[in-house]
Amino acid sequence: MSRLIAVFMRHGALKHPAGIAGGNLPFPLTAAGEEQAVEAAHRLAALADEMDFKVDDDIECSPNEAAWQTAAIVGEELEERHTRGYRALERAEMAGRSLGSVANLKVAQIESMIKEDPRFSKAPKGWLSKTDYRPPFAGVETLGAAGERLGGFVRRRVEEMWPHLTGDTFKVFVGHNSALMHAAAHLDVLPTKRAAQLALPHAAWALIEFNAAGRCTLVDADWRKPKKGDSED
Repeated sequence: MSRLIAVFMRHGALKHPAGIAGGNLPFPLTAAGEEQAVEAAHRLAALADEMDFKVDDDIECSPNEAAWQTAAIVGEELEERHTRGYRALERAEMAGRSLGSVANLKVAQIESMIKEDPRFSKAPKGWLSKTDYRPPFAGVETLGAAGERLGGFVRRRVEEMWPHLTGDTFKVFVGHNSALMHAAAHLDVLPTKRAAQLALPHAAWALIEFNAAGRCTLVDADWRKPKKGDSED
């Protein structure tokens, strides 16, 4: 039976304004981020050759520019190595955690708004990385909800692919750090507590294998403890 491995890839580096919250920043890749995407493509191509896998033609990504650029660059680099075309497909389900009406404000601004509004309790310390905390504003998701959304989308796409598989396949999904980590937790390949404690570096990945019954197994992952400057995006 063929094997199917989902590649959870974080986008390359983008310019992240200091102190800004949110996993949906609308900025393009930096030059370093573009190079990271190229390196990720080369690494993926080498792994596919080593394991005798193909990479699915459709690289599904968040609609935010940095994720789309990463997916497009990976596709372009793979095209140079393989005699087939690749395309970056934007999916709303792949977006980072929504902060709704307070998206892309500074963390300090959001905390001040919560503190000054008599309806709300003070935000807990470290709220930005807490799985189940939802800032009390319109349109905001918890990180857990973002992971459930993204993880559910991946599971559905994998289920759709199974009847049409013609060999061992990598399926690439390009998204945002915290949403990908919590999607891995939703798929039961990472404890939920660890999802809030770890991070994927830019253009790095986790490899999650699905069997025909939908069971997931972690094959490999680049996640690590967050470093200074790591963000939710």
